[in-house]
Amino acid sequence: MLNAIIHGKLPSSVWNSEDVITSSILGGFRYLSNVEYVMQALCSSLDIDRNLLSFPVTIKKVRYVFWPSLKQCEPDVVLILTDENDGIHIVGIEAKYMSPKSSEEDETVDVEQRESWQRDQLSRELEDLNDSDTPKKLGIDCRDIISIQLIYLTNHTVYPEEDIESGLKYSQAPVSNLYWMSWASFYEAACMKSKTEQDRIILSELRDLCERKNLTRFSGWGRMSNVLPYYGFYSSGSTIKWPQKVLNETEWNYNQNKG
Repeated sequence: MLNAIIHGKLPSSVWNSEDVITSSILGGFRYLSNVEYVMQALCSSLDIDRNLLSFPVTIKKVRYVFWPSLKQCEPDVVLILTDENDGIHIVGIEAKYMSPKSSEEDETVDVEQRESWQRDQLSRELEDLNDSDTPKKLGIDCRDIISIQLIYLTNHTVYPEEDIESGLKYSQAPVSNLYWMSWASFYEAACMKSKTEQDRIILSELRDLCERKNLTRFSGWGRMSNVLPYYGFYSSGSTIKWPQKVLNETEWNYNQNKG
């Protein structure tokens, strides 16, 4: 699937599919030899106060669970992180590519009467990640859980303040650790130095995919070739050159109207 995206071989009906992009990129990181790659991306996430996501103990293992069916929702990915003390950190990821949140909070309906589709999508997912039934569904012991957080993964160029604020505002979860991360963070993680030959191949394809789908940050114009304007001044390097055509003498004609 990853190479099909890179070479433009997917049918138009799924070309911009968030599910395809999510499974291709996160699936690629899943097969890398070291968790350092995906951890670099995750730790670029920012909360509402612009604090970076961090973990007190080094993460040694990451398990990927794609589209788990929770109480009210189905997040795109849930990462089960195991630290060096065998503590568990749950990181849910709700990925968006070209679409907004699937639902917003409907304040015209009483809170107790609101259906799932009338709830803010991020609020629902925060609640589900903190639900008492979720550890069992994910195959983990609730006594091992150290932290729970949700990452809103988008292609925004600036922090999506309103989306994050509403997600926090309407969440009824006991702990609402909500972060935002740019898709470009995965591109930057894919630019890390590879540790094995297999990593080099996977990272190269992940970079190609991110570039193909414009999941990168603007980093300047780069080196631009010299352009010679017609009959104008131009510069090659630091030397100013004049046009070779001889300029004609300019004649001025003044007309004074007498009333």
